[in-house]
Amino acid sequence: MFRLAFLLALLFVPLWGADAVADDMPRPEHPRPDQVRSFWLNLNGTWDFEFDDEDRGLAEEWFHGTHAYQDKILVPFAYQSKRSGIGTDDLHPVVWYRRTFDIPENFAGKRVLLHFGAVDYEARVYLNGRQVGIHKGGHVSFSFDVTEQLSPTGNELVLRVVDTESKLQARGKQYWEAIPKDIWYTRTTGIWQTVWLEVVGQTWIRDFKITPRVASSSIDVEVDIAGENTAWQVELLSRNRATGEEASRTFPVGIDRLSLVVGNTLSLWSPENPNLYDLVLRLKRAEGGEVLDRVDSYFGMRSVSVLGNQFYLNGEPYYQKLILDQGYWPETVLTAPSDAALKYDVEMTKKFGFNGARKHQKVEDPRWLYWADTLGLLVWGEMPSQHGAYVREMEGPFLSEWQAALRRDYNHPSIVTWVPFNETWGIEGTHIDPRVQRWVERVYHATKAIDPHRPACDNSGWDHVLTDIADYHDYAGNGAQLQRCFQMTKEGHYARLQEGRFMFFAEGRSYGGQPIMLSEFGGEGLLIEESAIEDGKRTGWAYGNNKISVDDYLAYYRDLLTGLYAVDEIVGFCYTQLTDVGQEMNGLMTFDRVPKFDPALITEINGLKETCGGK
Repeated sequence: MFRLAFLLALLFVPLWGADAVADDMPRPEHPRPDQVRSFWLNLNGTWDFEFDDEDRGLAEEWFHGTHAYQDKILVPFAYQSKRSGIGTDDLHPVVWYRRTFDIPENFAGKRVLLHFGAVDYEARVYLNGRQVGIHKGGHVSFSFDVTEQLSPTGNELVLRVVDTESKLQARGKQYWEAIPKDIWYTRTTGIWQTVWLEVVGQTWIRDFKITPRVASSSIDVEVDIAGENTAWQVELLSRNRATGEEASRTFPVGIDRLSLVVGNTLSLWSPENPNLYDLVLRLKRAEGGEVLDRVDSYFGMRSVSVLGNQFYLNGEPYYQKLILDQGYWPETVLTAPSDAALKYDVEMTKKFGFNGARKHQKVEDPRWLYWADTLGLLVWGEMPSQHGAYVREMEGPFLSEWQAALRRDYNHPSIVTWVPFNETWGIEGTHIDPRVQRWVERVYHATKAIDPHRPACDNSGWDHVLTDIADYHDYAGNGAQLQRCFQMTKEGHYARLQEGRFMFFAEGRSYGGQPIMLSEFGGEGLLIEESAIEDGKRTGWAYGNNKISVDDYLAYYRDLLTGLYAVDEIVGFCYTQLTDVGQEMNGLMTFDRVPKFDPALITEINGLKETCGGK
C-alpha cells in the first residue's frame, strides 16, 4: 500500500513552484483583495541590497543616491530564502534596500500612499533622501502618505531594517540562533510581503470595519476618514454573489457609523457554503456628489459565538476540525512563492476533510485569508510570540503589533477566534505570578475592545487566565491515552493537564464552563523515503514514534480520532500538522506540498463525527 499511496499522492503535486515566480515581478496580484482601489503600482522585483554588519549606513547616509549597493535581492523574499537570490542563515542584524521608480501618469496630481505588507522588524523608510517614517513590528502592514516627497520620475526608495535575535521581539517560530532546530525554523529579516503604491482621494477612506448582523440581515460599517477637511458623505453598495440581489444607501453628511440591510434573501457564510457579498464604499463630496474615494471590498454574513460549553456558527453548535498550519515554504520561508501556493494550502486543507486551520505563530498574508474566505475555512488568528521570561518592556511592542493585526484582519469572515498567546511563551510565570496574569488580562480586554464579536483564547495550551475557549494541548501517542489524560483532568476539576504536568487554569483562576478544545495533538511523522532519507541516513524528526508505512500512520490517526470523538466534553480539535516544516517531518504533506497519501483517507476518518446539522 505504501507505494500505491505515494503514487496517488503524486496526483496532487501543486501547480506552482519556482517556475511560477517571475523574476521581474514576483507576487504581482493585488496584496489586499479586501481593500482594492483602481490605481496602484506593485514595487516587488529586483532591488539593490546590502548587509550593514558594522552599522555604518546611517552615518554614511546610504539613504542618498551616492552609495553603491553591493548586492541584489528579489523582493518580497527575505535574504534567508533561496528565492531572494541570496539564501543564507548567517546573522545580519542591519540590512538596506534601494530601488528607483517612476510614477504612472494617472498618479499625477493625486494623493499617493506607500504600503508595506510586512517588514521584519524595525523599518526606517526614506524617499528621495528624506525620511518618511519608522515602523516597528515584523508581521503587520503599515503605510505612509508620500505625496509631497514624490517626483514624476527617478524616485529613490530606501529602507534600513534592523532585525536582531532579541526574544523581546514577537518572533513566533523564527529561531534566535543561526541554525534552525527542533520546532524552531529559519528567521525572516526585512521585506517579506508586497510593497506597493496606491492612489487615494485628497479626502479618503483610511480604514473601515464591517460587522455582519445576521439577525437583522444587515451590516454595520465604521469608516475612518482622513485628508482634507471636506464635507463628505458615504455611500454603500452591496451585492449578494449567490443571488445577485443588490442593496445601497447614502448616509447623511459626516456620519461614519453606518448600517445597511443587505437584502431579503440572506446567504450565510460557512465552510460548507462560503457565500460572500461584494461591497463598494464611495466617499462623496456633500455638495455636488463628486466621488472623492472608492474602495472595493467584500464580506460574509455569519455569526460566531460561545454559549455554555459549545461553539456556535450561525446559531448552531459547530464542531471545529482544524489543522495546524505554520505557513512556511522551503525556498521562500514565511513568504508564499505565489498566490496559487496560498490557495493550494487552503484547498488541500479542505481535501483532507478539515473545516478550519489554526494559523500557528504567524499573522498570515491577507491573500491566504482571502482564499480562506472564498473557499470556506475557519481560521484561528494567532499572534507570533515573544520568548523567555516576562518583563514589562515586552508589553508596548507586543500590544501595538497585536492590535494592528486585529484591525487589519477584522473584516475576514473566515476568522472565528483570536489567540494572542501560546503555551506561555513570552509570559513565563503566568501560572503563579499575578503580575503576569494581569498582563494577560489586559491583552484579553484589549482584544475584545477591538473585536467583541469573536471569542478570544487568551493563552493556547494551558495556564488560562481569562478566556472564552478553554483549549489544551496533549501529544498523547494513542486514543486511550488521550481519553485517560482528559478524564484525569476532569476528575481534578480542570486544574491540571497531562497527568499533572501543566496547569489548565492559572493559580487563582478556574474553569468556568467554556467550550473545551484539544487545540494541539498528534504530531507523529510519516517519513516517506523521498523526504526522510539523505545519503542513506534518516533525517528529520517528529513528536512521537515516526511511522514508516501509510497503513501504520492511518491506523494511528484513526485510533487518535476515535478516542477523541468519544469524549463528549471536547467540541473541537486542531491536529499537528498540515505540512512538514524544515527539519520537522510530521505533516500530512511534505514541505514542498506533496501529500504523503490520498487525502480522502484522512477525510473519511475526520468524518466519523458530524460537524453540525448531520454534515
